[in-house]
Amino acid sequence: MRRANLTAMRFAAAAALAATAHSTVLQAQQGEPELNGPVSAGLSLNVTDPRGEFDQTTGVGFGLSGNVLFRLDENSILNLRADLAFQNYGNVRQRVPLSPNLGNLIQVDLNTSNNIATFLVGPQLLGPTGAFTPYASALGGFSAFWTSSSVEGTNEERPFASTTNSSDFAWAYGGAAGAYIRVSSGSRPLRLDVGARYLRHDDVTYLTADEVRDAFEQQRTVRPLRSRVDYFTYYVGVQAVVF
Repeated sequence: MRRANLTAMRFAAAAALAATAHSTVLQAQQGEPELNGPVSAGLSLNVTDPRGEFDQTTGVGFGLSGNVLFRLDENSILNLRADLAFQNYGNVRQRVPLSPNLGNLIQVDLNTSNNIATFLVGPQLLGPTGAFTPYASALGGFSAFWTSSSVEGTNEERPFASTTNSSDFAWAYGGAAGAYIRVSSGSRPLRLDVGARYLRHDDVTYLTADEVRDAFEQQRTVRPLRSRVDYFTYYVGVQAVVF
């Protein structure tokens, strides 16, 4: 049942992105070539789709990413792209007693979060500029994987205690492909950014939501996994010329 739900979520996310891109392309009117400034920036919503060993232990993740594009030639064909992304691939929230010595009278919320932060940089090639501008990029960098737990009271806005259960850094490499779709023109055009990114990490130590639950129920120390971590990230966002 869990595998079926994950497959349905992946299909729905991919279908939503495809529908958005198709609808916008139909509405866009071909006109003069789109102008690209020396520096552009974008912000996107992400859905991650784990593959291989990572897919066997985790589910779909969600997050945000930002990018900056530096034009390297007058025709805007060759560019340098830098990406910063944050992904959450699992959460566990439990209501637990603060201490058995208090007779279980004081209950607190125990929250555990599994996260990935990634920094990437690499060349990006743009196709013919216009209402629809395809692109492809090669990316390399590193990712930080960590799982943290925090405790907060019912009426507290901030946790009063927290700890990092597991953390690791790993080199990341892969590529991305997508398209910019014109939303508005002018000296600083605004464009929809729709695409997919694939990343590979060869050797990573990480925790999963299932392992956190099992460790809590069995009252034992968590046991981090170690494996290769691959995943696709499907994203949709906006991109605009800064100057």
